[in-house]
Amino acid sequence: MSLIDRYNTFLFDCDGVVWRGVDPVPGASDVINNLLHRNKNVIFVTNNNSKTRKSFQETVKTVLGCFQFHMISCIVLALLLLSMSKQKLMPGEKIFLIGSKGLAETMDENDVEYIGFGCDTEASNFNDFADYVPEGGVKFVVGAFDCYMTYSKMAKAFIYIKECGAEYIATNLDLNCNISKTRIVPGTGSIIAGLSQSLGVQPRVIGKPSTIMFDMICADHNLQDKSKILMVGDNPKTDIQFGINSGIDTALVLSGVTSRDVLNKGNSIKPTYVLDSIANIM
Repeated sequence: MSLIDRYNTFLFDCDGVVWRGVDPVPGASDVINNLLHRNKNVIFVTNNNSKTRKSFQETVKTVLGCFQFHMISCIVLALLLLSMSKQKLMPGEKIFLIGSKGLAETMDENDVEYIGFGCDTEASNFNDFADYVPEGGVKFVVGAFDCYMTYSKMAKAFIYIKECGAEYIATNLDLNCNISKTRIVPGTGSIIAGLSQSLGVQPRVIGKPSTIMFDMICADHNLQDKSKILMVGDNPKTDIQFGINSGIDTALVLSGVTSRDVLNKGNSIKPTYVLDSIANIM
């Protein structure tokens, strides 16, 4: 029995699975649209938090040419988390944000007060923080993809968590991002690694491999039979571990951050299937 016949719900990572940068993975559009034609559930599950939900939806429509799908991203999870946090935040309390424009815009749209977004070059030496007075009311530090991460921003986040008791949350711990056919660059996990190491603690992760996403998907789509759900991804540590943690079958594709050579060197995280690309689902 083919994979397309064996499962009713397909969860797809995006970067390195259905596209690389702005280029679709060959065969991705045909597979996605074939699944939709067969009335399969197609759900994109991404840790990428650099775009708003609307922007992601437009990318799927433009790159893949499909219009009937569901998108679950760290932005969506952040929105859920922020709505919960907002209930806990008293007037004047806020979030310290290490994050992208997409995440900042999501906070703006939901009237969540935050500080920290953007480039921070306030300090040029660690001694500059000897007399630093943290802003009052910071209850959460959210770590996400941030092109403007600096020592100054990391030191402030450290102080808010260590001295002020702010809760440390991360959208994901992906070390790398696949941005083209030939290039991989550092991801959120690399950006916030220094903060986590200096604190000696890991953040509460809301993206993959946490099962928070899976629980949301099952609730939204009334999915009860896990044997009919397949997670397709290119990263063993996030996508495949997410599937394992959720109790579903997994397919590792070699079109993204994991190559055949890396796979042959051994990996303790074992997928149910290994495919050259998403095209092999057909």
